[in-house]
Amino acid sequence: MLSDGSGLRAQPAAEQSEPRQDLSPDSGRELRLSPSALCQAYRAMLRIRRVEERIAARYGEQEMRCPVHLSIGQEAAAVGACSALEREDLIVSSHRCHGHYLAKGGSLEAMLAEIYGRESGCCGGRGGSMHLFDREAGVLGSVPIVASSIPLALGAGLHFARTGQPRVSVACLGDGALEEGVFHESLNLAAVQRLPVVFFVENNLYSVYTPLAQRQPQRPLAALATAHALPALAADGNDVEAIWRVMSRAVAHARAGAGPSLVVVDTYRFLEHCGTQDDDALGYRPAGELAAWLARCPVARLRQALAAQGILAEAEHDRVEAELAREIDAAFEAARAAPFPRAETRAEHTYPSAAVERSVPRTRGAQPTAGPAREISAAEAIGEATRQALRADERVIVLGEGVTDRKGIFGTTQGLLEEFGPKRVLEMPLSENAFTGMAIGAALLGTRPIVVHQRVEFSLLAFEQIVNNAAKLSYVSAGKHRVPLVLRLIVGRGWGQGPAHSQSLEALFAHVPGLKVVMPSNALDAKGLLLGAIADDAPVIFIEHRWVHSVRGNVPIAAVALPLDGPERLREGRDATLVASSYSTLEARAAADALSRVGCEVELFDLRVVRPLNEAPIVDSVARTGRLVVVDSGYLDFGVGAEICTRVTSACFDQLLAAPLRLGLAAHPTPSSPALAEHYYPRAPQIAEAVGRVAGLSEDALAAVRDELERQREGVPCDAPHPAFRGPF
Repeated sequence: MLSDGSGLRAQPAAEQSEPRQDLSPDSGRELRLSPSALCQAYRAMLRIRRVEERIAARYGEQEMRCPVHLSIGQEAAAVGACSALEREDLIVSSHRCHGHYLAKGGSLEAMLAEIYGRESGCCGGRGGSMHLFDREAGVLGSVPIVASSIPLALGAGLHFARTGQPRVSVACLGDGALEEGVFHESLNLAAVQRLPVVFFVENNLYSVYTPLAQRQPQRPLAALATAHALPALAADGNDVEAIWRVMSRAVAHARAGAGPSLVVVDTYRFLEHCGTQDDDALGYRPAGELAAWLARCPVARLRQALAAQGILAEAEHDRVEAELAREIDAAFEAARAAPFPRAETRAEHTYPSAAVERSVPRTRGAQPTAGPAREISAAEAIGEATRQALRADERVIVLGEGVTDRKGIFGTTQGLLEEFGPKRVLEMPLSENAFTGMAIGAALLGTRPIVVHQRVEFSLLAFEQIVNNAAKLSYVSAGKHRVPLVLRLIVGRGWGQGPAHSQSLEALFAHVPGLKVVMPSNALDAKGLLLGAIADDAPVIFIEHRWVHSVRGNVPIAAVALPLDGPERLREGRDATLVASSYSTLEARAAADALSRVGCEVELFDLRVVRPLNEAPIVDSVARTGRLVVVDSGYLDFGVGAEICTRVTSACFDQLLAAPLRLGLAAHPTPSSPALAEHYYPRAPQIAEAVGRVAGLSEDALAAVRDELERQREGVPCDAPHPAFRGPF
């Protein structure tokens, strides 16, 4: 009798000896599947085929309202790969994920309910066909962007290696992914870190309609492993036993701590790339190619082999077909009968619940009372917060380019490697997309990474991982996934940093639901907000201004985490409301102090948290003052300041005495020459003049304020925060 093929782990006929370090196909005794394991493999393949055929047959009813990428023709690849894994091992997949999900043991009913958009779906109806997830079965998830899921597998491998678990992660990908930069970044990174990862490539010869020969030079795909010093194996993608054999070697290699490997299998999809139809008539496949592959159908091929060996009788096959038909019928009906998610829940799981509640009230610039404090710089505060978090929680790690260098990223990571070692302070190769994605994958399993990008712009190389994975995995998994990740990004203003090293791109990140964006302006917040970000279960973009690093302030010695909950009122006032963030807050404070000396009292807010934006205190203030000026740290056009002005205007239009005013960076790249940068950034004199004009100050008063503020900056170049500043590094 054949057992259920879902989540099977086929056993060899003879027990395998010690894990082999030599992965060449002829190394050691050839592994064989037992007759019962072959029957299980056949049942699993047939099950995938019949499920996909049923989806194709019912797709025209238009109740499955999402794209589908069917695995028909590629069943042996999924089953052969997953048969070599333990249930505790993890896989990640891409848009063509049904076969992998079912072969690893994912719930059929939950998968179908997800495709039907039902609440009982494996992602609560939020992910659809291309986002399948089943933690119990070892399906970490699938991502429809080609190659995007690969670094998640590295993260799982990093988590296993760090925690001493003898588990393996597998990145299931197609031939098109080999053309993506993140594939090569990931192979290099996995090799350097010796991660227990297998890169499993299904070469089905096409990327949508474009054949492999038009996209890649002619050479074996497995040869790509050579450049990264990875062992590689290849197998016939229609021979489930051959696939299981090479995967067993690769998995044993990884489980033994010998590092990653690449496995390539040649296979073929029988239907169109996306959809349920035969598209041979389009003419992009050579004449006769589809027929030749159909003749080598992996399901039919295995059935014939089992029958020829007397393992699978016709009657037994018919019984299995009947069992599968009943299971599939029941799963479809259960999925269709399940309720849709309620419309009012559509925003749920965008963010997990807040990790740090407001326990230390802060208004009017009051310092939190948390025991002894002393004066340190913001850079020292960031370093102290990091060190205290590492000491308090073994799950916290730090990684990035330069985190172990002698300068320690402006002093913020100095000494961490010596105290915590290379398993918790990880120096990274120049592979921003891969190591950021690796951190996301590790975070899904409970690691709490702090990723450091020494410039905001460096993170743009990982923007796809941040936007498509970090920001969305909580939502598309209906809250089953959490991404406790901190991304430290540093704004490198001044000293000729120029167009690509000095951008403050908080608006770019704040535009994305699922991300939190924090911008400290002082040493106290640098430490408290960083600790709050590390404790948070959502991905936090922690933007540090290089000029804030030297700002000194009283900071508690204790590890006091501050909640990521919005602006702080730095001073009260009646004549105008002024809002700023990051280093602009320091300029705004100087402006407000000078205005006060000519009788203009400004209510000043330090934004601190850009997203989620808590505008309520600002609205309340403007309702009293009637005037609003916002200083944007980034570009004026389409910026955070525009969002604040819009919200305030909508909330208290009738109380406004003047149109809200915004200051920010001009609509051109940051110039490098100090002569061009002289008037690029809003500084205290310009801020004071803007507030004074909105508040109706006389020209004499404005001139007095302007002169005072200019005197304060005498002798300080426009491209430095203070005379002692000696360059960006």
